[in-house]
Order: sequence, then C-alpha cells, then structure tokens
Amino acid sequence: MVGILVVEDEIELAKSIAEIIRNKVKGVNIFEAHSISEAKTLMYKNKPDIVVLDINLPDGRGTDLYKEYKEFYPEGVAIYLTAIDSDIEKLIAFELGADDYIVKPFNVNELTAKINNWVKRISKGSKDYIHVFSDYYFDKLTGNVLLYKDGFYHLVENLSYRESKIFEILLENVNKIVDVDFIKDRMDLSSSDLPSVVYHLRKKLSKIGNIRILTIKGGKLKLVINM
Repeated sequence: MVGILVVEDEIELAKSIAEIIRNKVKGVNIFEAHSISEAKTLMYKNKPDIVVLDINLPDGRGTDLYKEYKEFYPEGVAIYLTAIDSDIEKLIAFELGADDYIVKPFNVNELTAKINNWVKRISKGSKDYIHVFSDYYFDKLTGNVLLYKDGFYHLVENLSYRESKIFEILLENVNKIVDVDFIKDRMDLSSSDLPSVVYHLRKKLSKIGNIRILTIKGGKLKLVINM
C-alpha cells in the first residue's frame, strides 16, 4: 500500500480530498492532518510516500513542513494543493524541489490523475537506474542522483518531477543537441516555465563537476558529460 498524507486545515475539505483519493486511486492508505504538528506526528509514525499539503496552515507554512519531510524521507513525493495562485510561491515551491503544484479550486480529475501516476511509479518497487558516469547513477523512479560508494547508493541530489524528466531526456541524448520544443512536447511544459526548471536543474547538477547543460543558439540544449 502507498501511504498518502493529506495536510489541510479545513477539516471538511480534508475529508473530501481524502475520500476523493480513496475512491479514485487504488492501493493507497490515507492519513489526514489539519496542522503542521499533527502532520509531523503522522509523518514520523507512518512515513507516507506522498504528502498533499496546503501552504498556509494554522501553526506555520507548508513549505517548512515540506523541507522537514524531504530531510526525513528524500524519496517522498510532495504535491502542493493551495489557494495561492502566485508565480513567486510556485517558484519557491519548485525551487525547494516540490513535485507538483495544484491551485484551488482544483479539478478532481487532474488531482487524482497526478496522484495515480505517482502511485504507479512508487508501486513498481523496482529500481530503474541510469548510469550517468563513473560511480554516479540517476534513479528515474524517484528523481534521485546517486553516488555508489562502499557498496551503497548515497543521495547526491533529489530532482523535482519536472527537473527529473528534463534530465532523463537529456541523458537519452547525452552530448547531442536537443531542441527545447522536443522537451516541451514530451512534458507538456510551457515556454515560460522551461528556463526556470533548467536553471534549477543546472544548479543541482553543479554538485557533480563533470556535468554541464549548455544552451545552444536557436533554443536548444546539450548535456555534456566529461568522463
């Protein structure tokens, strides 16, 4: 069973969201919290695979809860579900590594489709690692960049869902020029969103000195790996 924690201070709305997920997504176990303190208790007790959380909560901000959740469980998935329709808030959320951002009032089918997608990925249970170079690997399932050392995989960086998909596309075409229109078509990503996602992906990959994402004239990208 995939554990999902719904963090929403409006109790009736929280129950409604939980019921919607329960009815439309198979193989899940739902927990509800109406504050950060409640969420932390459930988080450490149940280690949910997915957290659906609001930003404004009675005892703090969801972004702070998110950071603690990711430190506790780097492989976990965080989906913001909030009434704050602000480009700045979205940027902050994705910069921190959020996996999705849905604005209230939300479309039920959109919410459940996205959660279904994550549940399927998590339920696969198999590791889908791509060798990057040397002892570095990329886990497509979780978006983790890993270093294999002393017989274990160590987390180097966790990529958000959109960063992960762009990195995957570039890895498929390493040292080749990729048109950004090809990336946008595969991801259903807007022209205005792409530069920000690429910027943050570059920043995260900078921890690995041998990897660079080049911008090529004419709206193209190139992933260069120096072996």
